[in-house]
Amino acid sequence: MNKLIWIFCVAVIALATQSCDSNRVYEEYKEIPDYSWNMNNTLRFEVDVTDTISVHNLYINIRNTGGYAYSNLWLFVKRTSPDGNVLEDKFECSLATEKGKWFGSGFGDIFDLRIPFKQNVVFQKSGIYVFEIVQGMRDEELKEVVNIGLRLEKANQ
Repeated sequence: MNKLIWIFCVAVIALATQSCDSNRVYEEYKEIPDYSWNMNNTLRFEVDVTDTISVHNLYINIRNTGGYAYSNLWLFVKRTSPDGNVLEDKFECSLATEKGKWFGSGFGDIFDLRIPFKQNVVFQKSGIYVFEIVQGMRDEELKEVVNIGLRLEKANQ
């Protein structure tokens, strides 16, 4: 009987977790080796888009330590569509207040933040979209960046 209750609880938790994130189409993180992001290290995300009707939102996910030296992070984001069209953006991510309080959630000394990048996007073609992200700060080695991620989700309408 106890084993049956335990299996039921695990199943309920798994379903609840899955249903809470039902809008997610894609999400992946890239690890920054030794928490030091070299300005020549391009992070590449390949997103298979099949839905050309729904409206989507894109997010940049950032994990940094409390030792990160700045309150912001500049990124260069390049998107290549399946037909080879390229769009490039320079994007500033605010990570902390002027007084140094980190945005996002924290666990220990690591802070996790999801930042809206592009909202209400309708993809014109299905296929693989390639997103390439490079840090745009002036430091050759940008210290205390743990992970960078990309998230695509269906927009609530």
